[in-house]
Amino acid sequence: MSSPISVGDFITIIQLLSQIYEKCFTRAQAADQRYLQFGEEIRNFSAALEGLQKVLVHVEEERHRRPWLPYDTAQVRSTLKPLPDLTGDFVRTIKACEKLLSDNSKFQHNAAGFVDNVRWWLGVETEVESLKDRIRFHTAKILLITKPVEIQLLSDLRKDIWDVRRIVEEIRSIVDPNAEHDISRHRYSSTRLPSVPPELDSRFLAAFNNRSGGTIDIKDFPLKEGFDALVFHFGKSTVNFLPIGYINQRTPELTQYLNLVKSRWILSKLVESSFFVHDSLWGRCIENIEKNILREFRRFESAQLTSPSTDVIERLQEHCFCIWIEDHGTDVLPTLTDERASEEKLLEIALPKTHSNRKPLLVVFRKSDHELRIVHTTKDDQNDMFYEAESHEIDLQFTRFIPLYAVPDSVSSTSTNNVLFCNLQGQGQKAYSLERLEDVYSLQQAVTGYKVGADLATVSWATFKTTENGKGRVQIWRAKPLPRMALVEDPRGQAQSPIVGLPRQGTSLSSFTLAESIAATARGSLVHGASGPAVLFSKPELPIVVIYTIIKERWTFLSFELDENVYINPQSCLCKDCEAKKMCKRIIIKSKAKLKIQRHSADARDGINTWDLALLRKLPHPKPDKTLSFFIVKYVLFTFAEVQDKFEFQTTFDNAQKLRNLDQRKYLTAISNR
Repeated sequence: MSSPISVGDFITIIQLLSQIYEKCFTRAQAADQRYLQFGEEIRNFSAALEGLQKVLVHVEEERHRRPWLPYDTAQVRSTLKPLPDLTGDFVRTIKACEKLLSDNSKFQHNAAGFVDNVRWWLGVETEVESLKDRIRFHTAKILLITKPVEIQLLSDLRKDIWDVRRIVEEIRSIVDPNAEHDISRHRYSSTRLPSVPPELDSRFLAAFNNRSGGTIDIKDFPLKEGFDALVFHFGKSTVNFLPIGYINQRTPELTQYLNLVKSRWILSKLVESSFFVHDSLWGRCIENIEKNILREFRRFESAQLTSPSTDVIERLQEHCFCIWIEDHGTDVLPTLTDERASEEKLLEIALPKTHSNRKPLLVVFRKSDHELRIVHTTKDDQNDMFYEAESHEIDLQFTRFIPLYAVPDSVSSTSTNNVLFCNLQGQGQKAYSLERLEDVYSLQQAVTGYKVGADLATVSWATFKTTENGKGRVQIWRAKPLPRMALVEDPRGQAQSPIVGLPRQGTSLSSFTLAESIAATARGSLVHGASGPAVLFSKPELPIVVIYTIIKERWTFLSFELDENVYINPQSCLCKDCEAKKMCKRIIIKSKAKLKIQRHSADARDGINTWDLALLRKLPHPKPDKTLSFFIVKYVLFTFAEVQDKFEFQTTFDNAQKLRNLDQRKYLTAISNR
């Protein structure tokens, strides 16, 4: 804010604050306490601005009541010129609040659709606290300067009246030279304040010279930085201390009293500054704070409070004597596509373009073993001002993942790369159309924790000892959660630290074998116990075969694990000669023990919205799905559309078994070395 703010500007700013509060706080019925506190700060800030706006309106009305006086707009602008420096750049703070709240507030709904909670992203707590402090600081300064602004503007108005009176007196003096004429003027008068002890004065002077922007002459004490320091330190002084009746509980904290003396020291240097003009808005504001400082010192003079001794205060550390305050205000706030402290960035997927110049992007973050955050953004190559972003938090325990791309060809002849998320009631649907099938696999891997190996779209299947058969899609999955994307320098120049995985380089461990063990298997995780760091192991998960199909007009998943007993039996093929076997499109899968098939069929009433692939995740679900069932078969027969499809499936099947055996050997080696 380099130019004075008009009454119209204040109205616009107050309306924006009202919109922010209405958007983010009035619906927060059971919100987090920190969220509500932030809302209170914004509301208090808005009330302070309204008070300042009313002053400006009042002065305008007073001027209109005296139309015979000259209305000098340049004089008003000159009077209000210091206002941005006095208040600080609160417009920038408001815009930062609007962006942070729009990006990071999330209203959760219950089953009936009503808002019942508000959640903060854990990673923005630092930014939230910083903005709260900035808002509180702006509010304090505006409250302190509101009355001085009114006095100064009305003083200018009275000067116009005095000018008229002077002309009248001059005319009267010509008519009656013997008349007495006394025209007094308002002058700034400094109230007598206690002097600063020499021991503390020298410490303050040393702190004054310790300025990040370089040293300056004490006679050129800067008004803006000095006023900020004055308001800041006075706000942390004894004004926050309420005494208790006992004598020994009437002494404020050492730092509180020091900040009061510091405020007195800063005020004196501001008044002595070469930039200070007594009869100005700066003078009025500093005079107002001086009265508040004097009021605090009188609490000591009247024995309401007792002051600590100077020699004790002298022993405080250097940082307690600091004068300057750092401007922590920053416009580099985290965006929706930034990785937060509690997240891991997994994917960035380019979506199909809906406009020639616009690039949509899908970004996926992992918040926990069952929570994802998905961000959909759109940028315009030719318009830097165009930017759209929306974020959705997905709890896979209460969210369904519908693989629309895997609808069997017998029902849908259109090939798409679409997936759908919805809640357990089939509501709140969010569909994503992806450009490549590989991107579908990656998003599916983020949801299920399994990587897709083979994927054959047109396959006939049948099981022995049951009458079930059909057509559909067959995939081979291997347990492999998506790793975190490579670290990228954030805008603040700090590489973000991973949450899951090995400690950063330089972290000390009790032994090298510990790090080796973690590296040797993806199933090891570092834990800290009473006796030091250790590794917690879990058995490797088995690869599985998944069939997407329709049984009795219901969307169905069939799946079975590839344990060490499951194998492809080449002898079971009905083809009699070698040439026929080369052209054979069939595979029979058997088990040396029992081949256990898991079945999940969508609800007949709700249809495809209950065809939930997320149920195949290994992590336990808080409410087991009643549509899951199991049955035992002797074998499973697959008939592929092409011979090469059969060979692709067989090759992937063999590789999955080899990787399974390798994982199990690593697991056994790791636990034997503990």
